[in-house]
Amino acid sequence: MRRGQDIAVRFPGLYLVHQNIPGKTMEWHAWPQHVLFLPLQGTITILFPSGSLVAGPGKMIYVPPKTSMAFQSNEALGERLICMINHPRWRAVTHSKFNPTLCPAHQLGKEILFYLLLNPKAACAKSLVSTFIQVLSESLKSAQQASLLEVTHLDSMVRDERVRTALAILQRDHSRRVRMTAVAQEAGLGLRSLNRLFLEKVGHTPKQVLTHYRIAAARDLLFSGNTVTETAFATGYESLAQFITVFRRLTGQLPSQFARLGQKQ
Repeated sequence: MRRGQDIAVRFPGLYLVHQNIPGKTMEWHAWPQHVLFLPLQGTITILFPSGSLVAGPGKMIYVPPKTSMAFQSNEALGERLICMINHPRWRAVTHSKFNPTLCPAHQLGKEILFYLLLNPKAACAKSLVSTFIQVLSESLKSAQQASLLEVTHLDSMVRDERVRTALAILQRDHSRRVRMTAVAQEAGLGLRSLNRLFLEKVGHTPKQVLTHYRIAAARDLLFSGNTVTETAFATGYESLAQFITVFRRLTGQLPSQFARLGQKQ
């Protein structure tokens, strides 16, 4: 599509923009909608107060509503799709709040967006928007579950000794109340530097990593026969309701459902 201009189409609950502008930047802003960036050529960088996410073709970046961010794109190549989502079906299919997420682009989702961009008045547009919402939700859930499976190997993937020290502390103390300022101090960092380094080196904030450690431990405890209540308090949660909500968000299952899987083994 033509370079140097935006092409935008609007549907109920979805605003879709095709952008082919290398070197595009955006100052700090917080959109009220869910936002999805899907690079087609070149790389993009989404800056957050505590770090950044970088994506090229084949990847996408999701940003939740009211998240403060800035935007930078590659100087030479700059083609991308940007979606702003405020669709009632989103809440119905997600049942949870996602953090800023970098994940693989879904091929079907990309094809739907291109079709909508080229055929904004198609009779099937409404159903395609709904399908896209479902596809995006499943992609984000898969990305979070993959992060949960990989979290126990983070220390072997990171070379920065300060981050490795902080990871060891989080893993060691996941069953207790953890103060991130104390973690940062023990790792020889300030709190903002700790958050920035974790996003750059790990792809998650320290709080997100701690949550992953807790839920990974919870899966083992439930599978071994511990009750949901025992597991919640053994993994640092003071609220059973909060534990159930977080476990379901990261695994796609209720703790009781996962415990029943262990009982069948």
